[in-house]
Amino acid sequence: MQARFDLRASSPAGYAAMLKLNAHVHTCGLDAALLELLKVRVSQINGCAFCIDMHVTAARKLGVEEQRMHLLAAWREAPGFGAAERAALEWAEALTRLPDGAVPAAYEQACAHFTVAQVAELSLAVAEINAWNRLMMAARTPPMGAAS
Repeated sequence: MQARFDLRASSPAGYAAMLKLNAHVHTCGLDAALLELLKVRVSQINGCAFCIDMHVTAARKLGVEEQRMHLLAAWREAPGFGAAERAALEWAEALTRLPDGAVPAAYEQACAHFTVAQVAELSLAVAEINAWNRLMMAARTPPMGAAS
């Protein structure tokens, strides 16, 4: 896979803006491991190899168990995900796919485990990773460990 362009070089101001949002998401007070799980799951849905590679690596560094990483794509049927994680994953999937009627139900589930402010921060995290997925796929950025 050959990269189409380097986002950092092609749009320095845009890249900087994305990094600013990333910094906010990482300092908003949500659990770092939960954020990485959300980023991996959204990246799986979107098919972004670069982001899956990056966020699986980050999740491992935070101590997320391999078994949970392997089962993340099937989290609804898998053990090992708590109620708050399930609500956050449901919210992330609803915002990523935007299916008719699913966002209100997912919102109520999220609000059962998170404050409204935390749901807003989860929403920013989901928006951020969706944007990164689209940017990395547009640029055709290969995973960091991949050979060109």
